Amino acid sequence: MSTDPRDAVLNRDWSDVWDTLDEAPELVARPKTAQVTLRIPFSVLQRMKRVASLRSLPYHSLARSWIIEGLRDESGPDVKSSPDEPQTEQFNIKLEQGVLDQLKSQADQLRRPYHRVARDWLESALDREEASLGIETPPTTRPALKDLMVLLLHASSPLGETAVHGVTRLQKLLFVLEQKVAVHSSFYAYDYGPFSEEVNDAAEALRLAGLMEGSRGAAVGPPSFAEMMAVVAQRAVPFEGRTVDDFVLNERGHEAAERLRRSNRAYDELYKYVQTLRSAWDTPDLLERVYEAFPKYAEKSRIRDQVAARRAQRRSRQP
Repeated sequence: MSTDPRDAVLNRDWSDVWDTLDEAPELVARPKTAQVTLRIPFSVLQRMKRVASLRSLPYHSLARSWIIEGLRDESGPDVKSSPDEPQTEQFNIKLEQGVLDQLKSQADQLRRPYHRVARDWLESALDREEASLGIETPPTTRPALKDLMVLLLHASSPLGETAVHGVTRLQKLLFVLEQKVAVHSSFYAYDYGPFSEEVNDAAEALRLAGLMEGSRGAAVGPPSFAEMMAVVAQRAVPFEGRTVDDFVLNERGHEAAERLRRSNRAYDELYKYVQTLRSAWDTPDLLERVYEAFPKYAEKSRIRDQVAARRAQRRSRQP
């Protein structure tokens, strides 16, 4: 008969006390934290950063707190509808192992991937935070400036016209749109407020494509040397010193805008948003409102004092 005490342990029937035994220790000690990688839409990342900035918190820490808060809700997050915007951004977040275990366990109960559960918690919490801060949620899309210009010129002003009178007004309206839809902005502070060369390039591209009134139609081949030099000369002139132009889509341009709207739900929602913003911002005091709402873009303006005086004068006339 063996005298090795380990044999007695191995030969004993443990079924009656199995559930009361301590958990076996990990063969390899786990790290205290683990990194979870989520794929999220670009607009969600930008919105998250904006909320974190207003809360004066690092956005990674804020996202981590939202997941921990979500674990307290046993019902799980609201199921989000499938977004039209691709999940192009990689978002890395560190969680304690215990939190990650809870996340995986709850996701298993919900029969959903834990990455999806975490992402839905983030978006649900983001919606609540924006509502509490009074932030208007922009459409979930990342349009090019040229597309944004087409939709702007397809929308109508408070006076019911689609034309935008002057490159200055076009610059300022597109600046406001870029700020509101949270896309990467090419605008910077310049002599007369926010300015971007890309606005002029986009307008010229629409003309060359035959989508603007007065344009010749889509070019058959590359532009001539004279046409290229004309574009260079146009960009070299300070935009406030140019002759006032009307920017108007022709019939082909409006058809292109409608095709863009029908291309997916996100662009249709974006157009509705653009229409709302143009109705609100395309007013005689546009420049004053832009300077007031986005003061850092007016810091280099040559006419900042005049704009401030006009704003004060308008207010003095208000009842």
